[in-house]
Amino acid sequence: MSVVNTKKSKYYGAALGNFERAKRCYEKAGLGADWESVVREVREAHHRKTGFMPGFEDVVKGAGPSEEPPFLERAKARWGAKTGPPPSSGSAPR
Repeated sequence: MSVVNTKKSKYYGAALGNFERAKRCYEKAGLGADWESVVREVREAHHRKTGFMPGFEDVVKGAGPSEEPPFLERAKARWGAKTGPPPSSGSAPR
C-alpha cells in the first residue's frame, strides 16, 4: 500500500505482485471478506491512478502479474521471430 499511497508509479509492478501474494494469503487463511475490504479501500482511494488500477483489477479477477511471462521471454518471442540469419553479401570475405 505504501507504494500506491506515495504515488511511486515506477514501482506499481512490484506493488501489484505484492497485492497478488496478499490475495493468495487472504484466501488461504479463509479471510475473503477482509480481502474484499482491502479491494474496496484501494478502489475508493486510488480510482484515478490509471497506471495502476487496470493491473489491480486484473489481480482482483485472478489474472495478476505472475500470469504474464517474464520480460525476457516476451522479448525472445517478439524478436526471435523477426530475426533470421544475417543477409549474405554474395562474395567471400577478403
